[in-house]
Amino acid sequence: MRPLTAYALVVLFVLGAAGCARPEFPMPMTANEAARYASGPALVAYLGQPDASPAVCDLQAKGDHLVGLSSEARSGLLEGLRSGAVKPDLWRRCVSALAKTLPPGDSAALFDAMAVVYRRMLTDSRLDRDPAFVARLTALHRLYLDRKIGLGPDAKVADPLFRELRAALALPAGKKKLGAVATQFGQELLEAFDLDRGDWKGGPVDAAAMDALAVAGNELTLTRFSERLPVEALRTEARRRIVRIHVALSPFPEVQKAAASLEEVLLKQGHNPVSLKEHPLVRAWFDEPQTPARDVVVRQQVWQRTATLLGRSGDRPDLSVLPEVPLRGTLKAELAGVSRPVGVCGKGSDLDPSPCVAVTDLTVDNPLAHLEKNGAIHLAENLRTDQVLPWASEARFTLPVQVGGALAATISWGLRFERPDILSFIGNYGGGRGPAVAVRVLQPRPDRFRFDAGTQAGTYVAIVEGGELASYQVKSRGGEGSTGAAGSDGSDGSSGGECGSGGNGTDGGPGGPGGPGGDGGDVDVELVCGATPCADMTARLRGVIRSEGGGGGAGGPGGRGGAGGAGGSGRSATTHVDSNGNTVTDDPGCSGGPSGSSGSNGSSGSPGPDGHGGRVTVHVVANGPTGGGAQSAAP
Repeated sequence: MRPLTAYALVVLFVLGAAGCARPEFPMPMTANEAARYASGPALVAYLGQPDASPAVCDLQAKGDHLVGLSSEARSGLLEGLRSGAVKPDLWRRCVSALAKTLPPGDSAALFDAMAVVYRRMLTDSRLDRDPAFVARLTALHRLYLDRKIGLGPDAKVADPLFRELRAALALPAGKKKLGAVATQFGQELLEAFDLDRGDWKGGPVDAAAMDALAVAGNELTLTRFSERLPVEALRTEARRRIVRIHVALSPFPEVQKAAASLEEVLLKQGHNPVSLKEHPLVRAWFDEPQTPARDVVVRQQVWQRTATLLGRSGDRPDLSVLPEVPLRGTLKAELAGVSRPVGVCGKGSDLDPSPCVAVTDLTVDNPLAHLEKNGAIHLAENLRTDQVLPWASEARFTLPVQVGGALAATISWGLRFERPDILSFIGNYGGGRGPAVAVRVLQPRPDRFRFDAGTQAGTYVAIVEGGELASYQVKSRGGEGSTGAAGSDGSDGSSGGECGSGGNGTDGGPGGPGGPGGDGGDVDVELVCGATPCADMTARLRGVIRSEGGGGGAGGPGGRGGAGGAGGSGRSATTHVDSNGNTVTDDPGCSGGPSGSSGSNGSSGSPGPDGHGGRVTVHVVANGPTGGGAQSAAP
């Protein structure tokens, strides 16, 4: 094969660079966060999580999704497949959604980049020995084969690659450069390429060829005709023969009876929706093995007044995103006058004649959920606190599914609130008194508590599970005392003169005392007992709601002792020789003087006293069985 084009080299350079250093992101990552990051590494990190949904890649989805795909994100997404960071099937569903919803130019650029990466992977030696690598190439392969008419790489990119592939496949056995697996992929790819131009096995496709395939039951090839042939009339004829095969094999007697009229319905819309007015719902249920079982964990950001819905699976300890819940293939319904249970209508390309419930006849009775057009339930992940508060009174998180407005079946997941940050209202630094705090406590469930706590600046809400109550606090706290002033530094000793001693440094001054901590503010508590005995509720809350003084400020550091002065320099002796040849000492010289001693560092100041707690007053505003009144206590 020829050397890679300049375009290919650029793509592969970007892919190589993307693999060198992968940025870290806070996890779990929601679809909203992935869309806000809008980068290749962030999208790969999101898709690499358990239960991640490809709906984030659908630019027309109802829920959170990307708004576009930059060249950097495109390269990062391809690297996610090449490296195995994203599971191949999930990657294919994501890229398929992007290809269908991106602007035409961006979609073509995506296919251009995929074509170059496909070529590289097709010639990789791992293809004949690594099943995981085969699965990644299969994802690219299926994307090309299953793409809609009009989608695909630019001819300037695709045509040279297909010419190279055709030449490689035509080489004699002893000179072949492609292995067995690559050869199989290549042959199927060339067949699809030829079908895009109306050719099959060296000749044009006609009705006679389709009839022969239908008689042989070769639905796979007919499906390729229906997806790839360039003439709409031929694609319709291929679909017609697939419909006839499906009708003949249908287990529904009513399908057999209405075969002629049903053929046109399927050609038009691809499935056979039942009128629920004529065939009302009798009962419905979920195919449990196919329905994901999860616990919903509500992560609260109390100071931002927001919350995030996350999921936990019984077979893994870490939190992740919540899964989409497909109703296709999981929801079964018994309808009056229909001989067998039916499911939710599938994709139009399935050409399934089985009676089915249209997605438009389904609703999900949960304000935090919505139904996508593919029949999958998606949950909102990033919420305001007020949106999750109604769930504080619920033991489980439910997704009631209605068929034609009637309750059909309910998905029920566990529900818990993750322990939020402590609600600590703190006075100003420098010993400011803690703010006055009003707290209202409710027990929406026997083992779950709700705290509405606030000051004049605003109210914040926290939900705490009973098992975590002992480690939780709502409090007013005085501000920390200010740090004492630093002591003055001692002065350095003077340097000694020649042969003289250096002067001593003076001592540093003591640090000042720390300031007193502020007193805690008064806390006024409204205790709503409801059905819980007030005495029991009060006992459980003991020590949870409090007022405490701020810590005294640290004493100031002592001043630095002055450094001793440097000793004076020494002087060398001087001599001369007299007329008799004797050496005469003119000056005996002197040694250098000693350095002066350094002064002592000053002592640190004493810490300031801690502040005192304020008063906590409890009012029972809704009596339980034990009755009650106002109580006052000083902690």
